[in-house]
Amino acid sequence: MNTLYSSFWGEGVTDERFYPILIKRVLYELLYQCARGQWDVETPITLQSEQDTFVASVLDIARQSTGSTLVFVHTDADAPALEKVLQDKITPALKEITKLDDNTACKYVIPILPVTKTENWKLADTAAMERILGVDLDRQALGLNKSAKNLEEYADSKQLLQAVIHAARMQRRSKNSFDPEVFDIALANKISLQALNRFDSFKYFLEGLKKALIDLNIIEEDCSPRF
Repeated sequence: MNTLYSSFWGEGVTDERFYPILIKRVLYELLYQCARGQWDVETPITLQSEQDTFVASVLDIARQSTGSTLVFVHTDADAPALEKVLQDKITPALKEITKLDDNTACKYVIPILPVTKTENWKLADTAAMERILGVDLDRQALGLNKSAKNLEEYADSKQLLQAVIHAARMQRRSKNSFDPEVFDIALANKISLQALNRFDSFKYFLEGLKKALIDLNIIEEDCSPRF
């Protein structure tokens, strides 16, 4: 049995709760459906960097990840498309990664770039949120009945998610707030990968991950996983 080890670096505490679990689920599905041989998947280890720029931080994380198979790095696009964050952050970072010594860094870096924020991804699966919150949400009143494209690009996703949680609390007539940590972990475990796969930013992440695994000869090149 082979084991895939990876690391994760993100923009904040909520991202560190949400993404490693989600990444492990995606890796498990890819390897279950497409792997050459049998593989086990470890939850990505969350790393920190004290560098003052994105590129320097990614290089630092890559160096810290010697011995890992993959490095996942997250930054929000903060725009209705990926082009600007690719131009300003991702492309320069990946270019610098190629200059590192293979023996002193993990050079397989996979970007995670939600449009516009992590909350947009969290809003992809209303049914999962309802199960976690224990309510039936008024999707039309809250504005959750958007198309995948509109939901992915929704600029006020943080406020919308807060409104969803507030509506759930009021519906349950409880003054107790939902524990953000419990909610993030539960959603990372329950959110539908099929629902996320409607988002172009998730497809970009998935294609980058598949390419790395193909280059590493871990998955079959012609495999098309289904979520």
